[in-house]
Amino acid sequence: MARKRKHRRAPGSARHMANVKAQRGLDREKHFSEGGTLVAWMGGPHTKTKNMRAWENKRRARGRVQ
Repeated sequence: MARKRKHRRAPGSARHMANVKAQRGLDREKHFSEGGTLVAWMGGPHTKTKNMRAWENKRRARGRVQ
């Protein structure tokens, strides 16, 4: 049985991600200091509606197999 390969990160990726996280924190702090809301920060309300006909057909197609 062959050994599994481990997924390795690039050498500088930890430092890069630390910078990205710091910038995100600064952006968040600025957003809320300017009176922004949590809903606006998270992307607004999610109002996606389900296509019922497609959903029912999918459910019907995945019924029991005899």
